[in-house]
Amino acid sequence: MAKKFFLIVLGILFEQTEPCQPKAAIAGHCNEPFMKLQHTQYPFYISALTRLFLLALVILFLILGKELLIPLTIAVFLTFILLPISTWLEKHHFPRSIAVLTSIILFFVVIAAFIWFLYAQAHSFSDDGGELKTKIAKKINSLQIYIREHFRVTKRDQSKWMDKKISTIMEEGDQYLMTFFSITGSFLTNLALIPLYVYFLTTYRTKIIKFISLKSNGDHESKLIILHSISRVAQKYLKGLTIDILIVTALCSISFLIIGVKHAILFGILVAICNVIIPYMGLTFASILPFFMTIITHDEIGYALSVVGVCILIQFIDNHFINPYIVGSSVSINPLTAFIALAASAMIWGIFGMLLCIPVTGMIKVICDNVESLKPYGYIIGQEKIFGMNEKEELIRKRKAAMRFIRRRNKSTA
Repeated sequence: MAKKFFLIVLGILFEQTEPCQPKAAIAGHCNEPFMKLQHTQYPFYISALTRLFLLALVILFLILGKELLIPLTIAVFLTFILLPISTWLEKHHFPRSIAVLTSIILFFVVIAAFIWFLYAQAHSFSDDGGELKTKIAKKINSLQIYIREHFRVTKRDQSKWMDKKISTIMEEGDQYLMTFFSITGSFLTNLALIPLYVYFLTTYRTKIIKFISLKSNGDHESKLIILHSISRVAQKYLKGLTIDILIVTALCSISFLIIGVKHAILFGILVAICNVIIPYMGLTFASILPFFMTIITHDEIGYALSVVGVCILIQFIDNHFINPYIVGSSVSINPLTAFIALAASAMIWGIFGMLLCIPVTGMIKVICDNVESLKPYGYIIGQEKIFGMNEKEELIRKRKAAMRFIRRRNKSTA
């Protein structure tokens, strides 16, 4: 009974009307019960319910296994990114283990340098802490006077209300902190395993490729083409994302300097990072930080409003000109798909899901574009046209690049 149910599910998921080819039948690759079920026409409600049921199981699996799956997904993404470095080192006669370790160390050196730069900017921000406290106190005093004159609420009543709210927030904050540390303890431990995952995935990549070839039943070239395309998506996405961050940081920092915002470079970097975490809307949300800084340091609200206007303008430029041509071209997904993926991944994996959703969706699109039965899904989540010589030329170019990749792999494993 269980076997029959499993075959029915497979038949619904992979509907196929082509008969079993003679070569495949001779090789024994055709499953006769499965082929019969593939030809069976099921009612729409059964097919739809089956797909929804399996989708629910996948979502449940992602939620329950996120402590393992999030670090592993990050490790796979980093493996694709660091693979060119380790491959280049191996070509220059470095042992594979040393090449992989060197690429991982270089990655963490870059991350450490970026964190040190942020720390240096934040340290300069803390040097102005006394002046900022004085100005904040003056702004609060002015606000209390305005409320007393217009709403007939004394400063004493305002202070009591504020103290009550702060104490309530502190009590709730203690509970949230306890829950946070109790839940994320094992998760942070798994995050520390990411370098090990990257090391072993890169070291045993030849074995993984050989496994794919053995499981492909003679169709290993198409699987390796998909693998190569996914690797290219990860590398191009990181490159495009880095260029996008640099451009947005430069635009925001220069604009903030012109307006007169203190610590303009720090706020420019924070706004650009927020734009990565929340695509298409991050700049607008992140404008709150320089907005409040401008209100504190300037007497006129026009400066603060100009900060918000500049962030909205840069957001428009990034969404319509910078991001589509630099980042969007690497993953080739449309904004609607990006919004849906962003919302769904935030619900399932939180902030890590928001960071990973765009490249993972791009990798899923690569798989859909290279599997015949999934090509409609690849088209609906993509942003290119369905027909046209440009798309055909791009497909030919990608296949030639993938074939060169396969030939290099065959020489290395020979």
